Amino acid sequence: MTGSTIGPYRTPAVLQAATATETPYGGAALAWTPVATIWINLKPGSATYDQQEQQRPVRIETASATARDDLRCTAGQQLLAGEDPSPWRILAVERAQPQPGVMTLRLDRTG
Repeated sequence: MTGSTIGPYRTPAVLQAATATETPYGGAALAWTPVATIWINLKPGSATYDQQEQQRPVRIETASATARDDLRCTAGQQLLAGEDPSPWRILAVERAQPQPGVMTLRLDRTG
């Protein structure tokens, strides 16, 4: 291994996957199940507002994160990073970026 350290990955994040279950009344419920804890380097992006007709504006925040590559991590999952209770949705996972053994996550969240 060439000079790779845990140094830049300072924020613990719980990786969660969606789990669908059937309710006793025949409906479906969606819950988020922990998959793994990974250490990330979270980099803030931008924040914009999206407004639909007859509704109040919704704030959409973007970010990116780098971490050691973990094959359990896929788009559609979410991350709970650090002490922040608002989950980040994983939009894309770019493997071997910026180097082999590292992945870059494209993230967003609304709030």
